[in-house]
Amino acid sequence: MSSETWRIAHASAMGLAHLNQNTECQDRFACRTVKTLAEGEVLIAVVADGAGSTTNGQIGAEVACEIFAEEIADFLSIKEASLKSLTAEFGRRWISYCQEKIGEKAKQSRKELRDYASTLVGAVIGEKAAAFYQIGDGGIVFSTSGAPDSYRFAIAPVESEYVNVTDFVTDETAAERLRFELVEEKVEDLILFSDGIYPVAVDYQNNKPHAPFLMPMIAPLRNASALNGLNEKLENFLASPKMNEKTDDDKTIILASRAASAKPANASTETASVIG
Repeated sequence: MSSETWRIAHASAMGLAHLNQNTECQDRFACRTVKTLAEGEVLIAVVADGAGSTTNGQIGAEVACEIFAEEIADFLSIKEASLKSLTAEFGRRWISYCQEKIGEKAKQSRKELRDYASTLVGAVIGEKAAAFYQIGDGGIVFSTSGAPDSYRFAIAPVESEYVNVTDFVTDETAAERLRFELVEEKVEDLILFSDGIYPVAVDYQNNKPHAPFLMPMIAPLRNASALNGLNEKLENFLASPKMNEKTDDDKTIILASRAASAKPANASTETASVIG
């Protein structure tokens, strides 16, 4: 069983649009590791972005994140459960259950299900495989080596025919619009982000992750240096004027790497960082 340990950092920052409207950040996220009999340590990470056009999108995003993390952890706690058992059908069942739970909240508040609309990007990573789920916009990027040209989208971005139109967990068509990928490789680095980070995280010309932006962000996790205050630095960077020039949306990112635990003790810890 692998003894490698994930190093994780994460942050959210409210976009200027919500600051100007005096509303709260509508992004939510969850990230945890669980010990399993079949897979050893498994990383579960999820980011959800509540629709800005709704009244309770942030609540829908929060419920979606909580249920995704809980249901995956519960499933993997079964003795024989392997990560490869996570399928698109599992995702469709999860959507149905999530809609049921959000529907209960909607009924209590005399709201409609659509008032809790949220996108979702989720990743579940074991020793030798990874399962990825996506509904709507946002991004999932991973690498098996950390090399500059190795970062790729787990699920290829889909351009909408209309601006600001995407899919939501609460849609009637959510189950059929779910995108799923199972990657049977050992993932070393993981980056999840909400739509607000898209303008700087994506190389639009080549439709690839923008490595010059993403690699410096994850670099501190790839070495054995101390991570004291990294979450706060990330948050400050996401809320900086430099970032706000690029986007006025809420911004959330999860960074995770298990590269450092695989390095020899005398490995170099030098790194460049855009958030230092």
